[in-house]
Amino acid sequence: MFSFLDKFFKKDNKNEMPVPDVKEYVSCKSLQGGITFMHRSFRVCCSNKVGVTLVDNYKGEPIDWKKIAETRKKLIEDCKRGILPDNCKGCVDLQKRDWGEHNQIDDIYINHWDHCNCGCVYCVVGNQGIYLETEKKPSRYYEVYKHLKEMYNHNMISPNAHVEIVGGDLTVLDEADNIINLCLDHGVGRMSFHSSCINYSQGIERALKEAPDVDFDFSLDSGERELYKKIKRIDAFDKVVENIRRYMSVSEKSKDALIAKYILVDGLNDSVEAIDKWLNVINDLGIKKAKVDVNFKKFFPEFHHSNPTVPPHYYDIYSHYKKRIEEMGIQDCCWEFTRRVMEEGGIPKSYLS
Repeated sequence: MFSFLDKFFKKDNKNEMPVPDVKEYVSCKSLQGGITFMHRSFRVCCSNKVGVTLVDNYKGEPIDWKKIAETRKKLIEDCKRGILPDNCKGCVDLQKRDWGEHNQIDDIYINHWDHCNCGCVYCVVGNQGIYLETEKKPSRYYEVYKHLKEMYNHNMISPNAHVEIVGGDLTVLDEADNIINLCLDHGVGRMSFHSSCINYSQGIERALKEAPDVDFDFSLDSGERELYKKIKRIDAFDKVVENIRRYMSVSEKSKDALIAKYILVDGLNDSVEAIDKWLNVINDLGIKKAKVDVNFKKFFPEFHHSNPTVPPHYYDIYSHYKKRIEEMGIQDCCWEFTRRVMEEGGIPKSYLS
């Protein structure tokens, strides 16, 4: 009898509850079918809420994909029970809806390297990163291409998958073009890129021509050369503008693919005048999508700022930005986290839960 009661009251008894037959439940696309290649781990996502780690302390050894599949199955079953992983609670990506069935990985984030060709003052990688690189080189952690090739060979990746390459900057990662070409050769639904655009990428060019859907954001953060140098710590403003013009000429879809990003940095580019110059530059380039983000080093909780608040003049900047992009016919692509920061005047309360 007592052994029965002991089993009944165990904290992990929730894992033995039957899986309810529900269509709608709280989850996210990454829990359902996502994988993120981080520096020393494989996770389901790259949210700064951390999410679920599938493989930790990774150093290049063979991967047990069957074990990863079993872990994901258990995660989904718990979501159906109403049990979310602790590292997911409060994330802006959680939704309650019908998630259907996921038999393949359909959301891939590649973020396993930290070398870059600029040195943004707001970079969340901080002192751990390697900046101002001029030549392509491998990640100092491990190679992703071989894993993706194995996954494709075993039919683990959906031909309609979303593949996002983060970084670092992909133009100084030696395997970046191989990764892009591999995904395009096997079929892909959408490809997403983030680049400084200091160097030009043949892989991105091919994706702009061939991928069914592409989005590609670049942080110019300024409308003039001198301010750019202060923020990015490299004199490459004119080169970036020229590379953007080149990308815009690749295909018709380029006009809808490129997203100009402006990250607000206190004391540098946080003025109506500065953002107005940036808007004029991107409008001249023919950019049709843009977003203004807050500095994540200031507002992400893990950087341990003491209750950071949104400065009042940010609202003037956003008001001016919204007015000008409407006049220019530019679509606002503001990230949900930034939107909530502005609405709540600081770190979103739900994000701290």
